[in-house]
Amino acid sequence: MNTFFRLERLKHPLWVVLVVLLTPLTSRAQSTATVRGLLYDAATNQPLPFANVVLLRAQDSSFVAGAQTTESGAFVLDKVVFGSYSLRATVLGYRPGRKPVTVAATPVDLGTLRLRPTATQLKDVVIQGERAVVQAGLDKKVVSVAKDLTAVGGTAADVLQNVPSVTVDQNGAVSLRGSSGVTIFIDGKPSGAAGGGRGVSLDQIPASQIESVEVITNPSARYDAEGAAGIINIVLKKNRRDGLNGQATAGAGTKDKYNGALSLNYRKGKVNVFVTYDGRHDRRTGYGSLDQTITSTDAAGTSTRRVLRQNRQGVVYNQSNALRLGLDYSLTPEQTLTFSVQPRYNAGHSWENIAARQFNFVDTGRYADSLGTTDRSNTARSTNRSADVTLDYRRTWAGQKGRELTASAIYTPLFGQNTIDSRLYYLDGGARPGQQQHFDNRLHQGSGQVDYVQPLGEKSRLETGAKSVWRQYDNDYRFSSTLPLAFDPSNHFLYQEYIQAAYATYGNALGHLSYQAGVRAEQTNTHGNQLSTGQQFRRSYLNVFPSAVLSYELSQDQQLRLSYSKRVQRPDQGELNPFTDRSDPLNLSTGNPLLLPEYIHAVELGHQKFFGKNNSLTTTAFYNVETQTIKGFRAIITDPLTGNVVTNNTRLNLGDETNYGLELIGATSLTSFWKFNGTASAFRRIIKGTGPSTDINNSNFVYTARVNTTLTPVKKLDVQVSANYRSPVVSAQGRRLTTFNTDVAAKYAVLGDRGSLSLRVSDVFNTLRFNFTAYGPNLDAVSRNKRESRIAILTFSYRFGQDGAESNQRRRPQQGPSDAGTGSGFE
Repeated sequence: MNTFFRLERLKHPLWVVLVVLLTPLTSRAQSTATVRGLLYDAATNQPLPFANVVLLRAQDSSFVAGAQTTESGAFVLDKVVFGSYSLRATVLGYRPGRKPVTVAATPVDLGTLRLRPTATQLKDVVIQGERAVVQAGLDKKVVSVAKDLTAVGGTAADVLQNVPSVTVDQNGAVSLRGSSGVTIFIDGKPSGAAGGGRGVSLDQIPASQIESVEVITNPSARYDAEGAAGIINIVLKKNRRDGLNGQATAGAGTKDKYNGALSLNYRKGKVNVFVTYDGRHDRRTGYGSLDQTITSTDAAGTSTRRVLRQNRQGVVYNQSNALRLGLDYSLTPEQTLTFSVQPRYNAGHSWENIAARQFNFVDTGRYADSLGTTDRSNTARSTNRSADVTLDYRRTWAGQKGRELTASAIYTPLFGQNTIDSRLYYLDGGARPGQQQHFDNRLHQGSGQVDYVQPLGEKSRLETGAKSVWRQYDNDYRFSSTLPLAFDPSNHFLYQEYIQAAYATYGNALGHLSYQAGVRAEQTNTHGNQLSTGQQFRRSYLNVFPSAVLSYELSQDQQLRLSYSKRVQRPDQGELNPFTDRSDPLNLSTGNPLLLPEYIHAVELGHQKFFGKNNSLTTTAFYNVETQTIKGFRAIITDPLTGNVVTNNTRLNLGDETNYGLELIGATSLTSFWKFNGTASAFRRIIKGTGPSTDINNSNFVYTARVNTTLTPVKKLDVQVSANYRSPVVSAQGRRLTTFNTDVAAKYAVLGDRGSLSLRVSDVFNTLRFNFTAYGPNLDAVSRNKRESRIAILTFSYRFGQDGAESNQRRRPQQGPSDAGTGSGFE
């Protein structure tokens, strides 16, 4: 360690003054230079962010300078005195890299340095390094799915359940820090598997194809402004090793659950071809209940409460097939073209029984005027076909590190059909009518994007880009009944949305301080046409979204980051459809074409500290305000078509929502065979506004926690335990109650490490439930929902090709000590 750092730690004013006075004299006497380079993963050729890079004197290995790599893998060491040094790069899960460096001119460009994943052996003991399940950066969290045993054999829904700050309810709806305004991307792009980037169909994305999940809570201007809570980017696996490589997987679970997957990759010269397939059959049971009371007062002042008691139980069968075909072609060493097609097909059928009892409860304390007891049987059949057709282009310049041009285009067609046949039985006699609901949903979506990065100096750069998104929805709902109806609840809704965007960001660094500022402009044009009623609406608006970030390196292992961004949550086509859905005659649902976008201002202050090689703590304080916040609102109305007193659900711009709190993410290796990471957050949520004939002022403190621990008790065996807790969180008219679950998984290596057996048991204690309360003027309701969640799945995986060969090489006996941390370490 150099003199400055030794003196700085003395914390004595006299030493500080001497250092300040002597530093300019030293600078005049010695010539200095800037050392820079890029750090990449040798296996995947992807950047390694947040790696520690230090420069040591060749004579005595004393510390000279240090830096942490950026998201692009870049690092810069300033004011290095001419001389001979040793560069050392370290990051969790990789062999440390060493490289001799001679500084005799400025600048010194080391080019691209590549680290190899840790994989060493001492005699008969295998020591294989791996990335942490959760890698916390100051701008995003990266959850490694490849090493998460509790996701083996599952889908993206199982993966996201274990992601910090993320909640997935029983219907697959995703929320982040309690907010449902989340944009889902696949490999950074909207996808048919994610409902065009607006809704979510997580069961269409097999966990076996997912490499990692990126959670970006405060994105920069480069990212789409859509998404109140932020962006979740699901990164699919990619294999670029030479030759033929692959993996085959088969699994079976309790109560009729099966899955199988095959992944193949072939690379030779300039061409890389890949194909993956995933098929699954899933059977899930579930049950729930609804207790609802609505109060009305007649002209005489008599108060009557109408009570609904409803119980549901059913079973759902799903079959899915997901295929991915792609080709990477290196046009030149600096230019790459990638083409991929990802068709998906899902089919399902379900059965549900709903038993309901309705009666009036008058002021005298007695039941009166029974409204009947019914037993409804619903049988549903559905199919969903979608595809993503993607073309990507990447251009770099060998003579200008950091200069990059990327372009991408994606087209997504999606076709879904769902038919529900219902038979209604009145247990106290009467007719037994039947009804059918048929849904045809079509989506056509396309987007194109161009991004360009231009370095302007050693540390500064300008980044610009443009994007265009087009979505066209065609939702056709047809209703028929064996009984004559006074109205036709069918509706046919067309909706189009066009978003044109452009952005620019500028970044630079001054010593230990780095900053970036940007602005994004988005023009939105929408058109809705309700064919059943002839009602149309159009909307056109331009928004500007600024963002900024400041980052300060306190030391080589400690960093501060302050960021701000403005974002938007646009209402989707389902919320805007003005038609009233009367499929449940007692609980109606109506869209609102007058909905306005909600806008979010978010501020985050983050601190990250590394303790040695395997320990880190990330702390984030956040504050955000949503204006014109969109919330569901449930009101008691008299149905104008039937004259019945019912509830009606709609979405309204109610007012403002404020969230502020603290989030902690920590990781540590307790021993050489025991790793632990955990996350915890505490924040306050406040919703204030005005609904129809009522004021809204709801708030509460929300607490979440997730702990994950991995043990290797014996050679070849890994055991992982994960537990999640989420406290109640308020909505405009109620709250979602507590959820808790614990998952356990184990993995055992077989067949010379080419194969593995994994056993996963989700929700071991069967505690995962989704319960809600709703309240308001003359309304009180409690909903309880339990989907089958305690599931055991046994999975066998086998690797072949270079992957399997590499495993064998790693197990060859070594003569002498391991080479981890010795030699160059770089490729």
